[in-house]
Amino acid sequence: MMRKTIFISYLLIYVFSASFNYFFVKFGLRYSPPLGYMAIRYAVAGVILAVIAIIINRKYYFILNKDLALLSLFSSLSTALWAYGLLYIDPGSSAIFGYTMPLFAIPLSVLIIHEKPRTLNVIGALTGFVGVIIYGVSSIMRGVSLMGSVLTVINAIFWALYSIYFRKLGNNDGLIVVSNMFIVGSLMLVIMGIMVDGLNIFMSIEWVPGFIGNLLGTSIIGGAVLFLVWYLLVNTIGVANSTPYIFTVPALTLVFNYLIMDIQPTMPEIIGSAIMFVGIYLASI
Repeated sequence: MMRKTIFISYLLIYVFSASFNYFFVKFGLRYSPPLGYMAIRYAVAGVILAVIAIIINRKYYFILNKDLALLSLFSSLSTALWAYGLLYIDPGSSAIFGYTMPLFAIPLSVLIIHEKPRTLNVIGALTGFVGVIIYGVSSIMRGVSLMGSVLTVINAIFWALYSIYFRKLGNNDGLIVVSNMFIVGSLMLVIMGIMVDGLNIFMSIEWVPGFIGNLLGTSIIGGAVLFLVWYLLVNTIGVANSTPYIFTVPALTLVFNYLIMDIQPTMPEIIGSAIMFVGIYLASI
């Protein structure tokens, strides 16, 4: 019972943090290039978690091994592709396409860490993915950018990979792992940004209240809180067992998409979302 309560608590925090994060990033991109924005987000989140780790544990250290390096790399690539995708598509569509992640996470978790999903995990994830396909086809037909959609789906592959490496590092202190990932990842994003945008990566940022507010939102709620809870979630019940449940994020994001941006989903998109919920139900039996 205690384990189930902890899981539900993690899931609720994760779902709301993830849904709001789409809007923090979408609106923040009005004032900053994607890689500069994400590099600062990672640095702020990493420092916040490092300070918390020092207060709680009275020490801080870096995990110097291949798994942490790969975790940081996959996370940085996922974040970069996701942010670029959000330049072209709305938060609701980004959430739907991004949550193709379980299709990749379940087979990759079997191959990399030999995690054995339950049959209903697989059925639930695949059913949910059918809903994603229905939504994706109908949204592209109504004019959603194909480029943004493809970038977001590729982001999902790297998201699946770094989720698995969270699992591989599960024997370490969660605060240390996630803060290490953010700090190392911020350096990787700076390098990517210089390669793409040159030194203009930071010089073109508009430090207006709108940017600062969204930066704090994505750094704290969508950064420190979101990633730490995801780490705790996958290490509570595993990658394969976690992923089918998080289809609630795109569903909630679609609601926010309508309330915040007045983007109303079409009937096929609603049907696709409903099928996603069927996948959640099958996975939870």
